[in-house]
Parts: sequence; structure tokens; C-alpha cells
Amino acid sequence: MQESTVARIGQALTKPGDDPTDKPIRRRIRQALSCQRCRKHRSKCSRSRPSCDQCIAANVVCEYLDAPGDLSSTALRDRFYGLEDQIQSLLNEFDIIEKLVYDREPMSPTAPPASTAQPPATTTCSVQTDALRSWRIRSEKSGISIETHMHHVEEIYAALIQFALDNEATRSSLLSSTTATSPSSSRFPQAWLTRNNTIYPTVKLSHFTSLLPSSSGLTPPSSGSDMDEDEDPWSKNKLSRDTMVRLMELYPHCLLHGSIPEYLRLLHDALLDRDRVSASPVLQLLLASCVCNMLLHAYCWHSEVFNDSSESTMTMEQCARLSQQYYDRAKDLLSQLYFEEPNVMICHALCNLVLFHIESGNTSLIYMYTGMAVRMAASLDMQDEAAIRHQLSSPSTTTADIMQYTQSVRWFLYFLDTSASHYHNKPYEVHLNNPAFSLTSLHQKQNDYQDTFRILEFDTCQITRDIRRTCFASDAQHVPYNQVERIEQQLETFREKHLKPLLESKSDNVWYTRCFYMHRIRHHGHWILLHQTYLPTPVSVERCSTSAFALVLLFEGWTKSQEPMDCYFRPCIHELKQACEIMEYHVQNNTALKNHALDALARLLNIVFKTPVRDIARTRPFVQHVQHILDANRIDNL
Repeated sequence: MQESTVARIGQALTKPGDDPTDKPIRRRIRQALSCQRCRKHRSKCSRSRPSCDQCIAANVVCEYLDAPGDLSSTALRDRFYGLEDQIQSLLNEFDIIEKLVYDREPMSPTAPPASTAQPPATTTCSVQTDALRSWRIRSEKSGISIETHMHHVEEIYAALIQFALDNEATRSSLLSSTTATSPSSSRFPQAWLTRNNTIYPTVKLSHFTSLLPSSSGLTPPSSGSDMDEDEDPWSKNKLSRDTMVRLMELYPHCLLHGSIPEYLRLLHDALLDRDRVSASPVLQLLLASCVCNMLLHAYCWHSEVFNDSSESTMTMEQCARLSQQYYDRAKDLLSQLYFEEPNVMICHALCNLVLFHIESGNTSLIYMYTGMAVRMAASLDMQDEAAIRHQLSSPSTTTADIMQYTQSVRWFLYFLDTSASHYHNKPYEVHLNNPAFSLTSLHQKQNDYQDTFRILEFDTCQITRDIRRTCFASDAQHVPYNQVERIEQQLETFREKHLKPLLESKSDNVWYTRCFYMHRIRHHGHWILLHQTYLPTPVSVERCSTSAFALVLLFEGWTKSQEPMDCYFRPCIHELKQACEIMEYHVQNNTALKNHALDALARLLNIVFKTPVRDIARTRPFVQHVQHILDANRIDNL
């Protein structure tokens, strides 16, 4: 080993066994077929035994190696592998040193520092460094730099062992005390959270359960749909007029992310006017996209829509097939209109198709349709009124109405892009610094809780994106805790600014109820998303546990406040799943909260079974896994 050994421990350094690809590749050693003399002279060997032709002609002894281990190169190769293993082992030991340096509380002012060893920050730490007296340790941006100035590996190991013995008594809860103080007054110059590589791959940024019994979703037909290309969605009475009217009246109340409020003023009457729809391919596209999305949703969450109509006896398979027909019609119209003059209503229709694939379980197509909508929105001036006035043929439509509608589509597209990008960990398409998507602030009307909901949804998406950039956008094993504290401060500000006023008011409005429960649920879900990958760090365990038990109470309160359950519960299955994962953590690790966690799992499962989609939920692997945990611990959730 060289006289000066420098080991740089970066943020991306993993522990032994975390990544099997880090091990050196040992190549297969082939047995030499030529004799030693021919190999030495690099001449062609006849390989005849016991003596080759070349050795017989030279009248010398011919020698063959019968085992590859006799090769001198084999010994060198084994020595090389041994040195590689020693170096890797030392790097792992240095990783432990770095963790100890970061995980120690400051030493009292009376404690003298080591004479030569330097801690990784300006504040003196309580790490006992006598064993490393001859080492030089300094902090750099990429991590810790260590110069040992030792000649032999045995000396380094002896120093590491003594260092470990001197620092055996470590404090069990470092970060718990760190969070008790503000970032400015924190005694710690730098604290780090270490990623749990077992939990990290399982964490999802978004989750949505398909309404179909099969998780594979709808399968596009190989041939054309039953609806002819020249037909509009009203043709041949695919749906009775009463059912169509009920679906379109339900649409603005069930559309996720706060819906598009201008729909009722601008589009509702136009989409229910058969003559106007027949004369406008854009309206046909928008109507078909609305219906294909709403059919499956209404069948599962609002079955009363089909009462007293010809569809009252429709089965789930028939509903899915009819929804597929409307989707096929919308897809055909989209292929004709997408490359013509851009239109904001086409963007609106694309958003509906994204929701259709979410409801039907085709998550692979979600990102594609979102990208199409974003690209169209970026290629047109969404403030252009002429195209919208022409399609609606309504002289009463004002400029303010059109501007509000285009703004609502922008907001809706931003929400969808955030969710769609999370399903398969794709990059965001909509960025607020892009002039084409410069979202102006909504002017909140007094007691207009739908606008309040959309403002909360916007701030929630921003926090989710920030968490993703901080905790999920890189392969770094360590995240500075001041970055986590920064997001925690955002969450506290969100609670004080938006959630606390909701507790001080009360209303029977459905949008108020959604604000009150759904965004408080999302808020606690953010705490879990921020800390779940850093379990079992004490501060992360505390944050996740507090939020998970709060989620149980919120879900139960929401269930009791509305009968039947609000359909806006469906995206909150993500937070319910998060709470179950934290409870499962306590059960698997047999913590002091195990019994409370088992009770919470049973209560969460009962909440799922109270929804209109209880029969579908019972077929989902996630629900079956939770049920298996309860059965294994003899807990009755009924």
C-alpha cells in the first residue's frame, strides 16, 4: 500500500452487500494447452504429448502445466483480488467512521479536542479520536477525506478497532434532539439521514387502484370498435338520454383535482345538444372522452345514475365494454384533430383520457396522453378566444369566461402531470418557469371552497415535487437533514396557512368536506413520504408513526361524515397504503407500538371495506397482504 492512503467517502457510498455489482468480477481461468517453452517463445505449439514437435526438434525437455493454479499469473491475480477485498473492506470501515462523526452530539466546551485529528466541521465533536492521532481527517463537500500515513493494512485495522472500542457508547437518538431546535440555532453543523435500501425501492410517489376486477385494465380491441367512425357519441342511443344527462351532471363534481368549474357555464349545455355535437368533431371528442371516463366511475361509485334507465341491468363487463367503445371513438377523433389547429378543448379531452386510463388501470398510457396534452398546450395560445367561440357557438360567452376556462385547464394539466410523472418515475412535463404554463394565482372567492380546494391542490403538488427532488431524484445514500428540515418547514407553513383555518370554519358544502379531510390526509401523507425511506432513524420513526395514526382517525372521520363514501376517497388510497406500510413496520420489528399498529391495520381495512368498491378491493394484493398480517396475528378486522 502506498505511504499516503487517501479514502474519499462520498454521499453515494453504500454499505457492504447493498449492491452486488460492487464486487470485483472474477474471470474464468482457462487451462494452458501449449507447453511452457512455446508459451515463453510465443511460438505455435503442436500440443502433442508427452513432447511437442518444437521441443523434440530443439532437443529440450517439454513441460506442460496440468492445473491452471500452477500459472504464475494465477498467483498474481489472486493477490490482486485479495488487495481489492482489503481496500473495499477499508472503505466500508471509513464509511462507519463518517457515520460516527455525523451521528455524535457536540462535546462540552471543557473537553479538549484531539491534537491532530480534525472533525468534519468547525464545531468540536465528542468523537474519541485518540486512536486516530496520526490520521488527518478533514471535511469536504463530497464527504470525509482521510489520510492515514500508515504503511500496512494491519496497522489501519488496529486503529479502526481501537477507534470503534473508544466510541462504543453512542447516543441512540441523535436527530430527535436536533429537531427540537430551529435550523439557525441547531448545535449540529451538519446532520444526515441515511437511506434504507430495503424500503426505498418499495416507496411509491403516487398510487391509484383500478376500478376493474382485473388489474391489467381494459385491452384495446384488435379491430375497429362497434361505434362507426362517422357516428357521434349520441348515435344509435349507445346510452339513453337520461343516463347521458346524469353522467354529464355528475362529471364536474367527480373530476379529480378540483375539477374544471367553468364546465357548467361553458360546456354542459353544448355537450348535451345533439345537433351541436354532431356538427363539431371537437365537441364529439370532448363528449366521448367525458363519457368513457365517467361510465366506469359512475358504475362503481354512483350506481344511482343507472336507475330507472335501460342500463339498470348492465353488468360490469358490459359497462367496461361500452366505456371502451367510447374511448375508441375518442381515440379515432383525436388522431384526426391532434395535428390540425390546436384547441384548448382538445387538451381538456386529453386530460379526460388520462383519467380514463387511471380508472381502468392502463397506467402505461397515462404518461403518453399527459405528454400529448402538454405539447399541445405549449404549441398554442390558450388565451385565443376565436376557436372556443366558434366551437361553442354561444354569443353569451364572455372573454372572462374563456380566460377562466383556459386557466382551469392549465391548472388541471399541472395536477395531472404531477401525478402521471410519479406512476413510472418519469420527468415532469409542466414546469412553472415555462412561459406557456405560467399559472396565475386564483382569486379566491369568499366561501368558494372549490377554488380553495384547487389552491390547496396546487401547493400540495409543489411540496410533492420538492420531496421528490430532495429524496428520490438521486442515488445518494445520505441526505442532509437541513434539506429535510426545509421541507418540514413548508409543511408547517401549509398547515398554519391553509389547514388551520379549515378547523375554525364549518360548512355542509361537499368541497369544504373534501378540503377538510382530503388535504389533511395528503398533509400527513407528505410527512410519511418525506421520512419513510430513512427508517429506522429515530426522527423518521417518530414522524411516520405520528402521521400514520393521524391518518387512521382522519379516514374514520371522513367515512362517518359522508354516507355513502365520497368518490374523492379514491386517490387517497395512496395515503391509506402509506399508513398501512408504517403499521406493518411496527408489526414486523415488534416495536412497542405493535399492538396499536395491528389495531390500526384492522381499522384501515374496515374503512376500505365500507367503500362501494369493497369487492374489487378484496382482490388486490395490497389488501390481501394486510389481511394476511392480521390473520397471522389473530386479529379480527370485521
